[in-house]
Amino acid sequence: MATIGLKLVQLALIGSDGNIVKDATKGLDASGVYTPDQGLFTATTANITGLEAAATKVYGNNRVVDLQHAEGNASVSLIFNALPHDVLMKALGYTSDGKGGYVKGDKPKIALLITSDALGEDGQVYFGFRSGELIRTTLNHATNTATEARALDDLTYTPLDVEGWNSTPAKMYYSNETTFDKNAMMADVFPGYAATASSASSTTTGN
Repeated sequence: MATIGLKLVQLALIGSDGNIVKDATKGLDASGVYTPDQGLFTATTANITGLEAAATKVYGNNRVVDLQHAEGNASVSLIFNALPHDVLMKALGYTSDGKGGYVKGDKPKIALLITSDALGEDGQVYFGFRSGELIRTTLNHATNTATEARALDDLTYTPLDVEGWNSTPAKMYYSNETTFDKNAMMADVFPGYAATASSASSTTTGN
């Protein structure tokens, strides 16, 4: 399951009904799933940590007789070259004052799908998170010198456990599985997802 690079990061706003919000104004995209894949609107980093926790040894009669398992503390560190300001504000739960200003509001639930290429075999590896929250804790601005000093969109995603996923926060998918169905995966990660004509034609591919 070794991977090469970061191919894509996709996001969707989850509504009160548990489905993605398919509205360009209220959601992140008219389709419900926002895909930053144009120019600077692209991702550079998606580091997943804490999926599992190390076991604790249980001793008896001067030896290890069992292992005690604790839940992991999953988190995803995301860095984008840039995100459209309106998409970022909605994903973070900031509300507009109607005059160009934004203030922090209630955190919305966000679904997340990360795509990477598989190393040593054809196809892609996917990491899906059905529900979680995004935060942005810092913004570091510096003066330009001989080069631009860019403050990239640096975010942290904390996922929730999903009952249908064995009460774990993440699910992994492999496009080289013979039974892989890309549209089924999209609907699994993004509840309410509906395939378009172009996506329907690539049901069993990772592209």
